Amino acid sequence: MQTINYSEARNQLAGLMEAVSRDREPIMITRNGAGRVVLLAVEEYEAMETALHLYSTRANAEQIQRSLADYAAGRVQSGELCD
Repeated sequence: MQTINYSEARNQLAGLMEAVSRDREPIMITRNGAGRVVLLAVEEYEAMETALHLYSTRANAEQIQRSLADYAAGRVQSGELCD
C-alpha cells in the first residue's frame, strides 16, 4: 500500500482519488507520522462491509467455509436462480 503524507495528499487529492478509484488500491495518509487514515474506493469499502456482514455470525462463517470446501472438492450442483 502506498503511503503519503498529509501535505502531499492535500496537494494531489484529485489525482489520488482518481488513482484509487481506477486501480482499486488504497493509499495510506499520515500526518506527522501519526493519525493514519486510508483513502479507499467506495466499491472496495462496500465489498468489505458485505464480507464483514456475511462473516458476522459463526453459523454464516461456517456455512461459507463448508460451501467453499465443497466447491473446491467439485461437489457442486447446477441450478437456476429464483426471484
